[in-house]
Amino acid sequence: MKLIPYEASFDTIILGQIAEFFGFHQTLTAATSSESCLAASDDTDTSRLTLAEWQAPPNALFVIVEADIAVGFVRINYRGGNVAWIEDIFVDSAHRGKGIASSAIAAAEDIVQNVPGYTAICMDVSPRNAHAIRLYHKLGYTDLSLVTLRKEFSESTRDRPVHLLDLDFKY
Repeated sequence: MKLIPYEASFDTIILGQIAEFFGFHQTLTAATSSESCLAASDDTDTSRLTLAEWQAPPNALFVIVEADIAVGFVRINYRGGNVAWIEDIFVDSAHRGKGIASSAIAAAEDIVQNVPGYTAICMDVSPRNAHAIRLYHKLGYTDLSLVTLRKEFSESTRDRPVHLLDLDFKY
């Protein structure tokens, strides 16, 4: 596995992967059909806009390549003074379970450690993405930094309870 800085020759595959990535995350929110899933043509347009944003500083977009096949991507954001963020990571479903994401995260960590002044790396994860949380924990992401609290202005679809710091929340 290697990380290659994104280049235009990866456009077609990465655009599809971006659409799949966001489609998966929509399923985690338990959104109703009226709140989710853009039309297919809108997915392509949205993916193109997202790809352009992900290439702009302070982002660094990398393609995950395994056996000369682009199997996913990692986006690093240098948004903090000394802390970088793995903002997004994706591995095609056909290539999951082979340690590719673990290797990609390790490679991203190496990249950040070699940027002067950066002393830590963080990532956000949906609390409903238990598989990812377990993976990140196994890889040493055991320090809590920030917790995002959310207030819905319409009916909440979050129905799973969690108790944190003696308070009750839903996710």
